[in-house]
Amino acid sequence: MSDETVAAPAGETDTHLRAVIDEYMGSFEPAAEDSAGLRERILQIVREDAVLAPSTRLLSERGNPFQITTATVRGIVRHAVDAVDGIRARSVSVSPAGDPEGSAADVALTVTMRAGVEFVPTAEEVRRIIARDLSAELGIPANRIDITADDVFLDDDGDGGDGGGDGEGVDKEAADD
Repeated sequence: MSDETVAAPAGETDTHLRAVIDEYMGSFEPAAEDSAGLRERILQIVREDAVLAPSTRLLSERGNPFQITTATVRGIVRHAVDAVDGIRARSVSVSPAGDPEGSAADVALTVTMRAGVEFVPTAEEVRRIIARDLSAELGIPANRIDITADDVFLDDDGDGGDGGGDGEGVDKEAADD
């Protein structure tokens, strides 16, 4: 995902936002007293968010374009990675992919792993959770998920268990032995 803010004419953005809200409202029927002003409040929140942070344009399942802040998508990926025991997200990059562009996402991330954790099965679990969370939270499938182990950490007690040490001074090759 690019850190550059995606700029679109205000009218075009409002039209797309209204289409996304209509898509949502088609599957959700709030009580009449709860829906008064809902659309305008949602549009106001989205506009304020889009102005404050870099965003990326994606497409809903129905092909409606929408923008989401880069930090939000990175947060979804980080949360998915950090949910797996023995691995922590370091850097995360998500970019629009698919045909048409934005209908899927390519993910590249670097991670740090606890000494003694097997990379291949852990990476597969991370890929599964990232794909599940992107689909559940954004309605966007993961096209590609590249994971690079960048560092190894030891637990506080130094046994490679579940204590979460800082990993400073750990040699990656020595940790693999």
